[in-house]
Amino acid sequence: MMTDFKELLFRAGFMNFGKLNRKQVCEFLMVKERTLERWISKNKPCPRAVRLLEMRINGSVSNHKSWAGFFICRDGYLWTPRGARYEPDYINKIDILQRTSRYHEAHTASLQAEIDHLKELVVARDKLKEMGRDLIEMSDRFRFKDAMLRFEQQKKDKSA
Repeated sequence: MMTDFKELLFRAGFMNFGKLNRKQVCEFLMVKERTLERWISKNKPCPRAVRLLEMRINGSVSNHKSWAGFFICRDGYLWTPRGARYEPDYINKIDILQRTSRYHEAHTASLQAEIDHLKELVVARDKLKEMGRDLIEMSDRFRFKDAMLRFEQQKKDKSA
């Protein structure tokens, strides 16, 4: 016994709140509205329409224009319009490759931030070295001045 055609339309997502989107159904099934009305009233759609609806329900087929020319053969391979063939396992690996790529991009960004921070530390180290040299120079000048003052004081003390 065949499933009720309206039930198939509902399960395929063509009914919203009990209202049938006739234009979408006609585009999807590639029929005129008159044909659709006949199928609904007699509950006797053509087998192709039933298969298309069942495939849509199962997610097996997309009529979206970006998938034009793609198909899945009996052996389960996805064929592209250019004639490239992809196995399901390979397509599953694409997700892993994308995740890995995103991880490596994030890791690279993290390492770049670390490198930038290290460069800032090198600049700060160089500034500290320069400041240290300046302090040593100033210290030497103060010691020299202090030695000169002591020498002058000793001179005064000897002459007095």
